Amino acid sequence: MTVNLEGPVAETAARLQSFPWNSDSTLVTATGKDFVRVLRRYCLGELVDREVEAWANALETREDLGFASQLLRELLHELANPLLTQPLSQSRAKHWLAKLEHAN
Repeated sequence: MTVNLEGPVAETAARLQSFPWNSDSTLVTATGKDFVRVLRRYCLGELVDREVEAWANALETREDLGFASQLLRELLHELANPLLTQPLSQSRAKHWLAKLEHAN
């Protein structure tokens, strides 16, 4: 299983759904690099906010996804829930990219 967003979001989400939902262990760990790739693609205009949200929602529902840090959990929550947190924008993406850069 991978958290990389390569190709259309619908294809990535479909690949994720091919894995069982319930797992007693972590199958993959999300890293800062995974999120940096997505946020950079958003900043470059390769992805729109709805695509990033759909990707984040597909990941947020996984019980078998681990996180390299609590910061990444917070970022995923924000990306998956823009109405509850903050909508994704260029400035917000750059804010997160800076935080991820300083976290390494």
